[in-house]
Amino acid sequence: GSGSLKGCNDIMTLSLLILLCLLASLSAAFQYQIQSQRSRRLERTRHTTTPLFAFNEYGTESIRNILKQYGFAGRLVTLNHDDLSDRPLPAELYDKGTWKLCLIKGLKLPSSSKADVVKPPLLQVLAMDDNGLFVENKVVDIGQCTFIWSDFNKSFHISTADELVKTLQSKYSEAFQSLQSNILTTEDAMQNLYNGRIANRSRPPAKNHRYAPLTKKQIPKIAAKFPQFNHLEELLRNLVKVGEDRSSRMVDSVLAMDYLYTDFCREGDDETLIRRVIAATVLTEDATSGGRFKRRSCQFVECSSIIEDGICKSTTLVNGGWIALDPSVRAGTEGRKFAAATKQPKDANTSSPVLTAADERIAHRLECLAMGDVWKNDKSENDDEEKSLELDVREALSSMALPLTADGATRALVQLGRWSQNDVENKNKKAKVIEPWSAEVIYAAQKLVSFRERRQIEIASAKKKSKGKPSLIDGRVDLSSLPCVCVDAKRATFRDDSIGIRLRSSTGRKVTPASKWEILIHIADVSNIYYDGNEAQFKLLREAAERRGQSRYDLPFGPLHLLPPKALSALALSTDDNSANECVTVWAYIDGRDGRLIEAGLERTIIGSPKALSFDDATNLLEIDSQNVPKSLTNTRAIITVAERNLSLWSQRRTERSETAQKREKRLATKEFISQELRAAGNVARDDGVGGSFQRSKGHRLVDSSLDLYAVAITSLMKQKKKPVPRAAGSGVDRGGRLGTAPLRRYIDGMCQKQAIAVLCGYGKPLSLDECKEASKLASRASDTVANLRSTKKRDGSTNNKQRGALHKVARHISSTGARKLKAVSSGHNNEVVILGTGAVARCRGVKGTLKGGEKLLIEVITIDPEKGLLDVRLTS
Repeated sequence: GSGSLKGCNDIMTLSLLILLCLLASLSAAFQYQIQSQRSRRLERTRHTTTPLFAFNEYGTESIRNILKQYGFAGRLVTLNHDDLSDRPLPAELYDKGTWKLCLIKGLKLPSSSKADVVKPPLLQVLAMDDNGLFVENKVVDIGQCTFIWSDFNKSFHISTADELVKTLQSKYSEAFQSLQSNILTTEDAMQNLYNGRIANRSRPPAKNHRYAPLTKKQIPKIAAKFPQFNHLEELLRNLVKVGEDRSSRMVDSVLAMDYLYTDFCREGDDETLIRRVIAATVLTEDATSGGRFKRRSCQFVECSSIIEDGICKSTTLVNGGWIALDPSVRAGTEGRKFAAATKQPKDANTSSPVLTAADERIAHRLECLAMGDVWKNDKSENDDEEKSLELDVREALSSMALPLTADGATRALVQLGRWSQNDVENKNKKAKVIEPWSAEVIYAAQKLVSFRERRQIEIASAKKKSKGKPSLIDGRVDLSSLPCVCVDAKRATFRDDSIGIRLRSSTGRKVTPASKWEILIHIADVSNIYYDGNEAQFKLLREAAERRGQSRYDLPFGPLHLLPPKALSALALSTDDNSANECVTVWAYIDGRDGRLIEAGLERTIIGSPKALSFDDATNLLEIDSQNVPKSLTNTRAIITVAERNLSLWSQRRTERSETAQKREKRLATKEFISQELRAAGNVARDDGVGGSFQRSKGHRLVDSSLDLYAVAITSLMKQKKKPVPRAAGSGVDRGGRLGTAPLRRYIDGMCQKQAIAVLCGYGKPLSLDECKEASKLASRASDTVANLRSTKKRDGSTNNKQRGALHKVARHISSTGARKLKAVSSGHNNEVVILGTGAVARCRGVKGTLKGGEKLLIEVITIDPEKGLLDVRLTS
């Protein structure tokens, strides 16, 4: 038995040895096969693909781990070739100074590269052309992409690539139609976005944070540990400039969307696509004209692996966007460039050099400084932004060796050729007179005066030939026999609107029981300087109006008009007897029972001398008993009574039926309430809305309603003709904005008038859609400059006597009662509030965004010093 057992053990041992030998042989064969396949693959790759880096087993995650370690993971984007083939990813592509929407369809390796150099893959994209269609297949560098919509496929569930193309094309078109019909007030949004990014840069490090910030000294040491990634040092240096995720200065279309639109939009809605396209457009334009942001392209991080046929399987990028420029660097550079521009050769047709958008902004600031606008530099800790806004002016004047005073600014503008200096003899003495216009513009204004004088003679001659009968004079309807009334502020110098009435039966149009009157709203005709067929000198006036954008009436040394006073006087409505005024008139037939607008039209007209009334005069005439009206004002009262009754009915109906009108009514009511509170601080009562004098008397409402009706009629008539209209920022249909009602004060209204009479009256060539967009863009740029200046003044250390008096009232109240919690109302301007009963204005600490206008709040006074003009408050409960 023992011998049998021993024999069995020998057999088992022998079997085990044989099995082990077989396993060893199989293992060796398997290892040989793997090694052979790896060698063949490396040999094939060496000849058919581009090596992106020295590949090793753990290298693919190295750079990503470094970026995550130092807080740069938030902008990492990984693109997978297979995923892109099935579902392309939208991106913003930079192309010749503008942006295009594109679809990333795949990854491709560069055609050649050195073996020891890391080279990023290329992107296969389908780009959109100028007509908004995806038709251009091209291969682009990663650096040509500004921002990749990496969240798109998660937020928008679009099943096929064809459906994606159709959807994006449709929403892209809607976005630009929206920009045309309702231009956003982008200045405040972009400035707030810029301020937020600059403030974000100085955020203190959070306690117990998971990573320490990366410093410049650490970068070479880190790069030395990974010699195979030869682009790592440059990548880290670029990221340090931008800032890690918590304190980044980067912005993109997603972030800009939140600042441009305050209302909620659900993620994944089509409206989000439209808003994102608009935000990308606004950011691109701001980088060109606003000077706040600079493009930062996408940056290559690493590529995970390579497959055959020159295709990269996947790659990781740092997403790009726009970086907020350092305020001092931005302003200083622009100031020095402006000074250099003044020394460049002038344009052949003018005494002024050709200026960039940034130069124009500085020139406008110099004009305001020359007219007495100043910014005082307090030593407060929150004053950095204010100093930076002034730095471009200071740098420009310093580079020109001029003092930072009104005189220095004036001399700079004369040297630039924007203003002119003339010698005038007065009492046998020569005096230097500064005109806030170039010599060419002043000459053109004089030519316009002579032209209008000749027109008066021509119109008078034509009227004599017609023997007082209604007729057409040079294509204009003669309404000079119908009296009209001009209601304006007491301080008004140049009048541009008037109100009249006309019997419906006199027009030959159908009369209904609804009313026998047509309401006439006359606006001064400025087509002499906007019509392309007129004298070449008038083009200089149009260009001057284009540069200035709008008149300024809030400057210490006096107004800065849109055009020279001589030109404005020639174009304005004259109240002198026997004068003839050329106008663009809207006639409106309103149902006298319910205020319905039955019919409206537009005419080029000639009217007589309107009766000039102040707002108070008009209010008194409307409220006084008819028996107490002077005989000289009987017809005047009859005109404004009929007009006020019809316009009130129309305005009331519109407010009841239009959400836009209701919102505007709330804004005006809030503005009036704020004005009343400001007057409580001792403001001098004015009637033109300047300095907290906004009012809504019957005279004011009469004019407001007439101008609203004018804008509504123009909008409706142009919509029927399916023609575009140039619009100012914030004057979109959804805000009930004015349109073409103030051509003597706003450039955009002159362009709107030009388009209206071209389309509706056949006078001149209509503007194309692109020309309307360009006019709107120029007007927005000018108004944005004014808005920026005004916001600077509000944040500066200067305090006027009215505010100081209001602060004394607040201080006395706190001293007598001990109560630091006070009632206030928000003004609707950012986080600004007005303390009730005193008129003191303050900005609330800790409030992001804009407080709803007219909202009643409870605030707590933190710091107050009336003499220094300091008032710090915060919201409380």
